[in-house]
Amino acid sequence: MADYGQIDVTLENDVMTIAIGAIDGPTHAGLARIFRDAHHSSAKLVVVTGRDRKFVSPADYDHDWIATLQGYDTIEHLMRDAEDTLRYSITLDKPMIAKVYAPGAHQLGASLAMACDFVYAAEDATFSDPHLSGFGLPPGDGGAVLWPARVGMARAREFLMMDRVATAAEAVDIGLINKAVPAEDLDAEVDRLIEKLKSFDYSSLRMTKKSLNQYAQHSFLTVGQATMAREATRFVGK
Repeated sequence: MADYGQIDVTLENDVMTIAIGAIDGPTHAGLARIFRDAHHSSAKLVVVTGRDRKFVSPADYDHDWIATLQGYDTIEHLMRDAEDTLRYSITLDKPMIAKVYAPGAHQLGASLAMACDFVYAAEDATFSDPHLSGFGLPPGDGGAVLWPARVGMARAREFLMMDRVATAAEAVDIGLINKAVPAEDLDAEVDRLIEKLKSFDYSSLRMTKKSLNQYAQHSFLTVGQATMAREATRFVGK
């Protein structure tokens, strides 16, 4: 496998598992490549999770790296990686499952989870996109595309404009995620989902996903790229 920074990638029984660690420069760039490479891999399903039984939250950012992000050239490169991550994750025609342990999926982590077809979480996980309070920036890594698609515009405004946090139980109730189970049962629940998906005709399953992907791709072209440009402009001006 290629070097994806602090991302562990395994391929077993036709399932590619992407386990994401701390978000630093190489890892942010690695995200832009791993979903592209998944397109061409022999995997039939993809599981996105985190190292050490967690996911991506604000505590997982390398803030020393963030402090170096200054100047147009640096930010342009960062936004290009973010754009590629979103593009390749929402156009991947292989079923994707997010397996989210506590503390949950936040900021970029929330976007990575919501780009998946299914989000299964531990009951003590939470979900948010605190770009405003965390970075003082608009949600340029996919939040403006993916939250409205899952929970509707009114609720998306609450989460993106008020930095509101959803518990796993609430996230299920509002359609943000698919299922919440005790942490000790999460691996088994995801394994059952994998076996269910494998029971279908694979070509038909992929074609179904490709059809559903069209909605996110349309929003990416009309909303996602514009939001990333706004984030880049605000980042340079800080």
